Amino acid sequence: MTRRARAHPHDRGGVGAFRGAHRVRSGPVRRRWSHALGTLELPGVIAPTGGAHRARRAAPVGLRITPALACLLALALVAGGAALGSLSTGGALAATVTDPGAGHGQNVSIMNRMAKAFASSSSVAALPAATAPPAPAPPSLEGAPALRPHEVFGFAPYWTLPSSPGFDLSGLTTLAYFSVDVDGDGTVVQNGPGWNGYQSQALADLVTRAHGAGDRVVLTASCFDQSALDKMAADPTTGTRLGASLVQLVAAKNLDGVNLDFEGRGSADQAGLDTLVAAVSKAMHGANPHWQVTMDTYASSAGDPAGFYDIPGLSPSVDGFFVMAYDMDDPTTPSPTSPLTGAGFTDLDAVQQYSAVVSPSKVILGVPYYGYDWPTAGPGLGDPATGPPTPLSYAQVLAIGGHSYWDPTTQTPWTSYQVGSQWHQTFYDNPTSLALKAQLANTYRIAGLGIWALGMDGDAPAMQAALGGGALVVKGLRPGPAKSPAKSAVTTTTTTAPTTSAPAPPPGDYWYSGTWNGVAVSLTPVDAAALGGAAAVPASGQLTGFATNDPARLCLESEPGLSVSTLPGTPGAFSITTALPSDCASGTWEFTVPSTPAGSPPTSTTTTTGPDTTSTTSTSAPTP
Repeated sequence: MTRRARAHPHDRGGVGAFRGAHRVRSGPVRRRWSHALGTLELPGVIAPTGGAHRARRAAPVGLRITPALACLLALALVAGGAALGSLSTGGALAATVTDPGAGHGQNVSIMNRMAKAFASSSSVAALPAATAPPAPAPPSLEGAPALRPHEVFGFAPYWTLPSSPGFDLSGLTTLAYFSVDVDGDGTVVQNGPGWNGYQSQALADLVTRAHGAGDRVVLTASCFDQSALDKMAADPTTGTRLGASLVQLVAAKNLDGVNLDFEGRGSADQAGLDTLVAAVSKAMHGANPHWQVTMDTYASSAGDPAGFYDIPGLSPSVDGFFVMAYDMDDPTTPSPTSPLTGAGFTDLDAVQQYSAVVSPSKVILGVPYYGYDWPTAGPGLGDPATGPPTPLSYAQVLAIGGHSYWDPTTQTPWTSYQVGSQWHQTFYDNPTSLALKAQLANTYRIAGLGIWALGMDGDAPAMQAALGGGALVVKGLRPGPAKSPAKSAVTTTTTTAPTTSAPAPPPGDYWYSGTWNGVAVSLTPVDAAALGGAAAVPASGQLTGFATNDPARLCLESEPGLSVSTLPGTPGAFSITTALPSDCASGTWEFTVPSTPAGSPPTSTTTTTGPDTTSTTSTSAPTP
């Protein structure tokens, strides 16, 4: 199939965006991946081959957030630490647009937005300075390859240092301290929160713990300012100057290498960036051949030769690429930030494209410990956004509570909930989706996976365990509610038997209906306990065509039939009871079958429904 590819958000809108259409490899390679994916036994989680999104309906928990809880969540969003909700964002597209308040040409990536948001964090400024260097790397790292056979590369941003004692380092192979800033002349900026964190006892303690766990620790050097990147790329001596500075900083803290996070736009800096990275790599490996050199790049860069990075040209100089495979959501539609498969640009596309131009052993697939929360018009997958998204950490998503649904097209989780009358949908990654990404990494034999960023998971052990590929099999994942019906004019004509005219839906917010023995009936919800043993007598047949506007029970519409029981002593009265886990939602209803004189003629009914009006015309056929 042919489809229009979306560049990674950091590379859109002039950042080497894809032009025209490209053909995604969907033959044997994608089919092999689908087959391998099936070993996790996740129902409906096989990679699709394209086409329309066909989301099955399942029961959402009718989660309504009370005003008091909404206030608590709002406080959590601005509390700092690992929280993301305090970030101001104009949507996922904000990951690529120019920030008008930051000077001409400054990109606004998720990393940059977070760094700016926590730049004045008092907790970082108050960190005590280190009194002694951290413990050196263990002898086991001497002579070891730069990347492990299954790399798990985790970023520790400076604003998470106060909470870093809670980080589980046992499942990592490399920890990257994020970050110190690099200026346009290639010098490291020796002030600001990132520098304060570098000089802190908290970082020294974290390095000592990481070395004790057998992990490498590297220093991230970052630059997000386009004018500074242009200046560095234009000066062929910048790399030598920067390399010498980084060698000193790495040695001073007994670190084990560097990670370069230079994020820019356009292709003009490609050659200069290749030269700069080659010089930094030469300096690092000259000081210690076992030091690691990695570079952060956009998910779409390997398939975009007109983008900011020259992936084949950079490859000889680096031990690995940290591929930022997140913020790949549609900027205008509630959708996953890191889809494994699907119609847009995906993890599968990124891995295939990188593996085609560099050795897979140099590819680290970066995954998010965060997601995006969207205000929406309804609870269903596909309901439109009513405002821009807000980033939430995985820990914050768990704090919201409610049911976790599964999108079988993108193979990612999501949830929906209400705050007052406003619906929200949150798209994120959890241990199940991360385990699938780990399986993707193993299938393509890439170096491994990476985390942006430690601490955002609330130190949940299952998240990191999933990256190692050891997650347990999960079954019974539910797709969640489908898109709400559109309020547009619809005309339908049906010919029905005379007994199929259903009673009017009961008053209230939700209605329920179905068909029993050819008769359309209205269902009245009742308390199951009130029925006592009256509903214990099964009737022949099933209720079919269950329909409702209740989002908590929409999934029952996809069931072929619901068992019906009679109510003894009440002729024509019946009940229906559904229960988990045999049914996708629980509920109890009563209905009665209206009596109709025998021999009544069939009726043709035409119904026209518009946004505000409904008209119905019925005509009876003449009696012979």
